[in-house]
Amino acid sequence: MKNLYKYVFMGILALGLGSCDDDEENVTVVVQDTVETGAVLRTIQVISNELPIGLDAGFSVQIEEQDEQEGALLQSVDVFATFADNSPDDGDTTGANFNEFSLGTVDASEFTDPSPFGLPRATLNYSSDVLNAGAGVTGAQLFGGDTFTIRLSLNLTDGRVFSVNNAGGIITAGFFNSPFQYTATVTCPVEGDFAVGTYQLSIIEGVFPAFDATIDWIEEPVTIVNGTGDTERIIESACYLPEFGTFCGPLTFNLVCGSVILPNQAPGGGVGCGAAILLESDLSDLGSYDPADDSTIQLIFQNNFEDAGGCGADQYRQVLELTRI
Repeated sequence: MKNLYKYVFMGILALGLGSCDDDEENVTVVVQDTVETGAVLRTIQVISNELPIGLDAGFSVQIEEQDEQEGALLQSVDVFATFADNSPDDGDTTGANFNEFSLGTVDASEFTDPSPFGLPRATLNYSSDVLNAGAGVTGAQLFGGDTFTIRLSLNLTDGRVFSVNNAGGIITAGFFNSPFQYTATVTCPVEGDFAVGTYQLSIIEGVFPAFDATIDWIEEPVTIVNGTGDTERIIESACYLPEFGTFCGPLTFNLVCGSVILPNQAPGGGVGCGAAILLESDLSDLGSYDPADDSTIQLIFQNNFEDAGGCGADQYRQVLELTRI
C-alpha cells in the first residue's frame, strides 16, 4: 500500500467503460514501475463541509500526501478559498471579496496524524469566522446556497507544485480521491431523520449520450442515509449504466434551504473510459425539496461533466426523483 503512487487504477469493460469501487473488487491494477513523477493529497475523510446558518461550524478535512518517496518530498500545502454568492436575492453581500484569498500554509511538520501506510496525514480546520473574514462578509450577509471553495496547493521539496489545475481525472476521482479542492456550503439546518429512509428512484430526464445507451440508472428502491453534517444525504447504492455491466456506488447530495445541490462526484463507484465520469450541480439549475415534507426530492445535475471520463460524449442535464416508500 505504501507504493500506491506507482499504480494507475483502471477498470476495463466492453465498449471502453471501466469501474473502480471502494472495495477495489472490479479494479484492474496496472503497475508502472518506471513512474517517478507526481504527487497527490488523498482525501481520507471530509469531516465537515456545511456551514449551517446560526450555528458554530466550519470546514474540516483529513488528507494524506503521497509521492514517489513515500511522503519524503512533502514541503508544505498552501490553502486558499473563494467565496461565491449563489443567493443574490437573499443576503446582502455588498463589499464581499469574490477573489481567491489565502487561508495560510500547512508545513510538512504539521502532517502528524497516524497513517497505517506510513504516509503523512493532516487534518485541516477552518471555522466559519475565518472563512467569513477572508471573504469580507458576516454570517448575517449569507444565505443557503452560498459557497466557499477551498483549494489546496501541494509544494514538494524539489520545487514542483500540484493543484487542481494539473491533476487529471484519474487522480481527482476514483481510488486516489485527490480533488485538491472542496466546497463548503451555507445551509439551513434540518432534522437528522429528514430525507432518510427508503425511496423509489425514478428517471425524469437524461440518458448517457454514447454507446446507444437507453437508460442511465436502475429505477428501484434505494436507501438514503445521513452524510457529513446536518444536511448532507447519501444514497448508499445507486446503480449506473446497467446496459454496460451495472456499476453501483454512493450518490451524495446536500439539502440547501429548499434546493438540492450535488457536489462534484463519480457515479457508479467510478465508472469511466480510462478515468471516472463525473457529475455535479449547475447552481443556476437546481433540484428542490419541501423543508416541511420529505416525501419527494428532486435531483437536477449535469452528468458526464466536461467529459472527464474520456468517453467522447457530451455533458447532459439529468433529472432524478426520489419518492418516499
